[in-house]
Amino acid sequence: MAERRVFSGYYKRCDGKPIFVVRVLRDIDTGEAIVVCKDASFSREDNEHYYLIHYASFCEKVEVDGELRDKYVRQTRREIDTSIVREVYEDGFPEPKSKRFTYVDDEYEDRFIRCSKTYYDYAKDICENYRMDLQRYRLIRERKQYIGVHDRDEYRAMCEDLIFLQQSLKTVLHDYAEIFKKRFSEGLSIRKTADALQMNRGVVERRQAALYRAFAQLLQQRDEADGVCRLMQKTEYDQRDIEDLLE
Repeated sequence: MAERRVFSGYYKRCDGKPIFVVRVLRDIDTGEAIVVCKDASFSREDNEHYYLIHYASFCEKVEVDGELRDKYVRQTRREIDTSIVREVYEDGFPEPKSKRFTYVDDEYEDRFIRCSKTYYDYAKDICENYRMDLQRYRLIRERKQYIGVHDRDEYRAMCEDLIFLQQSLKTVLHDYAEIFKKRFSEGLSIRKTADALQMNRGVVERRQAALYRAFAQLLQQRDEADGVCRLMQKTEYDQRDIEDLLE
């Protein structure tokens, strides 16, 4: 049987459990390949720890409902979360070669406002860009020109979202204010946030995910109250339009 290649990224175990493969190492004495993994389900309190799986065990097939299936299946459609990349990098592992990530900390960089397809992604986008959006806002006010956003409408949308987030953190999301401050106002990594708040990283990851869910619900309720949808809208074409485009 041909040797199966294992890449950095997300995999799903045969029982449905998601894991993140950091890299493949070799035992210096035996030469045996070993897969370094990290839990990616937020289901365990100690999911900040790494664990090892023998390469042969990782690549083997198991019987599920009477059929032989891969024990671990690569999830190629799932984009690698930048927070996980940062975590494994800070722990001394290299970044995934197939998707090298560079941190952009520049208010001049183009900011694409309200391009999310779900409210969860919308909430995550606002939180993760909060610090830089504040810097963009101050720079635009100072220079009297649109920097990092394309026009007045995008600038207003950015400001509207910033104000809504700040108001939410003072009221409904008050319980998440401290973790938000460390992660997104100060820009600390999950590991450094855990150290500052004296929590383990698994707790911080779950609290962060809970923050996204709670804020996503508020964003949806805001849209329903305003009678609008601030998510990215799909462009629909009829068949004739598509045929015209292809000619």
